[in-house]
This record gives sequence, C-alpha cells and structure tokens, in this order.
Amino acid sequence: MRRLVVLGMAIAVAAGLSACSSSSKTASPATTPATTAPAATGACGAVPAAASGFKPVVTDTLSVVTSLPAPGFMNTSNASPTDITSGYEYDIAKCLESDFGLHKLNIRNVSFDAIVAGTVTKYDLALSQISITAKRAKVLLFSTPYFESQQGILMRKGDSVSTLADAKKIKWGVESATTAIDLLKKIGVDNPHSYESLADAYTALQAKQIDAVLIDTAINLGQAARSGGALHVPAQFNQSGGPDHYGAALPKDSANLAAVDAVFKSLKDSGALSKLVIKDLTADPGTIPVIQVPAG
Repeated sequence: MRRLVVLGMAIAVAAGLSACSSSSKTASPATTPATTAPAATGACGAVPAAASGFKPVVTDTLSVVTSLPAPGFMNTSNASPTDITSGYEYDIAKCLESDFGLHKLNIRNVSFDAIVAGTVTKYDLALSQISITAKRAKVLLFSTPYFESQQGILMRKGDSVSTLADAKKIKWGVESATTAIDLLKKIGVDNPHSYESLADAYTALQAKQIDAVLIDTAINLGQAARSGGALHVPAQFNQSGGPDHYGAALPKDSANLAAVDAVFKSLKDSGALSKLVIKDLTADPGTIPVIQVPAG
C-alpha cells in the first residue's frame, strides 16, 4: 500500500536537420525503463508487503490488550495503560502500528484470565507474555513467537532455592491461568497461592505471605530490577520441553494473522527484535542458575 511505482514515460525526441540533406527525419521515440521504488521503511525497518493487508477494528488505530503489571514488557508507574511509554512489548506494538500504516496505539489493561480464555472483545491483538499452548490455541490465534523464556523464581533478598527439594518446601505464589501452575505440579507442588494479578502476587511476596513468585524469568528479572535490591531471582527452572514461547494472541476469527506474522518475520530477520530485547530487558536470563525439571 505504501510502495511507490515509477511509471516509464515515453519521450519523443525530434531529430535535427541534416547539414548535408534537405530532407528531415524524426528520431524513434525513446522509452525509459519502468522501475520500482524500494520497499517502504517504517519506524523499525523495512515494511513487508503483507503488512498492507492488516484491517484494524478501529480506524487508523492498533488496539492492543495486555495484563499489567508487566515490568520490562509494558513499563508503567501506576498500572495505567495510558502511562506506558517503554518496554519490550510496547516497543513491538509501536513497530506494528508503524508497519501497518496506522497513526494511533490504544492499549487496554484486562485480566490475563480473560485474554487466554478468548473472552476479550474489540481488540486487534494481545501482547502480554502469553505462552503458546495447544489449549489456548483452541480459542485464540497465535503469531509466530517473538520471545522465549524459562520460569524464574523471584524471592526476597537473602532467600534462595537451588534444588527441587528446596522448591517443595516453600510457599509459592502464581498468577492464575499461567503455565507456572503446570510447572509446579510437575515438581510436586499442587496448591500454590493463586492471584488474579501478578501485582497481587508481588505484594504478597513483599508482605511475607509467600516465599516466592513463579513467572517467566524475564518478567521476574524486571521486577527485581525495580525493587531497589529488595528482591532477586536466585534460579530458574529448565523444562524438558524447552522454554515457553511468547506469541501475539489474536481473536479466533481474525483475518490479520498473515500480516502480523509478516511483520514479526521482518523484525526477526533484520535483527530489530534482538535489539529491543537488549534495550528493554537489561538483565540476561542466560546468567541465572538452572534447576532441571524431570520429564513427564
């Protein structure tokens, strides 16, 4: 839609009079070859042609839903989506907005449960550290993954977990409907404290109502960085199935998946996603000690 095509133009050239002949001749018309302008460039690099097929639910607006807080991914000081100005998923949303040729970004804060249940309406896509699972894919469409993460353990300063035996002895907190619940069941923790929002789980940890919060390593690293040294991530779990993969979630009946995937592929191929990870998620999850979770 944003490609410019330069059309060839026929140029008639009149021949000059011959110095040695009284007859006049007209030169054959010359035609410049048709050329095509380079692909359009958006805020984050070259714009794939398929991006032009994106049809937003609100004119000229990318409508995104997320679940706050999401330190490092959607940064805000007061849990208000209108105050988000940075973060990995926020920056991705801005790239998508630009590549789709839109001029507005609207972010709504909704419950994570509602997002993964497929009950949210009137949105284009969800960016909320959503791990792609077969169960969720029954009610949502998922883009190609844009991030992967293990499950990290957030604890108060001075506390630590380094083995599966240690993990079974402490009080866990999780956000409801997350894959952290499934992981804890694998290691023999059947009844972690479940919280409707991640903010409630973090509050319970600081109030010493629980000993640890389990969520994706990158998210907990972000919270630790913002705690002023009060919290840290002593270890992360490594599962046999590999790390969780985050994908953008779209309504099941959306026709925009191809356009979204095309932009993500472009961002990956150009290295833009890698640059955003370094910019927004300042700590490297690869430096955190690993506790292996048995298969099965």
